[in-house]
Amino acid sequence: MNIYQSKQKVEASNRRLINLGNEYARSKDDAIRRQKLNLMLRELSAQLVCLSEQNVELMRKLEKQK
Repeated sequence: MNIYQSKQKVEASNRRLINLGNEYARSKDDAIRRQKLNLMLRELSAQLVCLSEQNVELMRKLEKQK
């Protein structure tokens, strides 16, 4: 995956997090709120993996430039 694709994935993930956060805030049901929190944590975890992969790719490019 290249940097551009990774950036797009992170931006899409940010939009999903915003939507889940809005759904969480609107919900009055504790079970649904817990579900939304779990989904948000899973999305954050996936986003961290994507950012880590992006960081590795950038570091490799920097090493090649030396």
